[in-house]
Amino acid sequence: MIPVLSHKEIMERLNKDLVIRPFHKNALGEVTYDISLAAEFVFVEPHYTPIIDPEKLNLRANRLYANEIFLQPHQFVLARSDEWIELPNDLLVIISGKSSLARIGLEVEAAHILHPGHKGYIVLEISNRNAVPVKLKKGMFIAQLLFLRTSPVSNYYSIGSFGIQDKIDLPEKIKFVSD
Repeated sequence: MIPVLSHKEIMERLNKDLVIRPFHKNALGEVTYDISLAAEFVFVEPHYTPIIDPEKLNLRANRLYANEIFLQPHQFVLARSDEWIELPNDLLVIISGKSSLARIGLEVEAAHILHPGHKGYIVLEISNRNAVPVKLKKGMFIAQLLFLRTSPVSNYYSIGSFGIQDKIDLPEKIKFVSD
């Protein structure tokens, strides 16, 4: 049996060793917590980044703070959760897009996992797969979290690529097998 935290277990751990700030009661389901969209977005500038080469990253991006944006067809944007999340070293989170958004053509990714010991916002990769623009608005529920118990491990923020995620960062390097 997969050790998924229930509504009751999430509430018992909240503000003890699990932090979700701000916490919205209407976002908590039986086994998931919905996160909402913040007002920070990052677009890669295609005029200055004609190709993305994983061996020599030279990304130029535009950071935008807005309560709403219109994501054009086949456009990609990085966004973040409004919620600050701190996980203890025995909880792993799986991030999933919401079915209601998938049904209007929005694909929401987030590298799918928050490692035990994560601290920070959740950076989301959002694509519009539809043929028409889709409005993204601050406060809309954008993804859901599923909490899994695991054996305690090292805190990820001290060993992960992005550390404590207090804003949206682009990668500085892509790792290869030979690294």
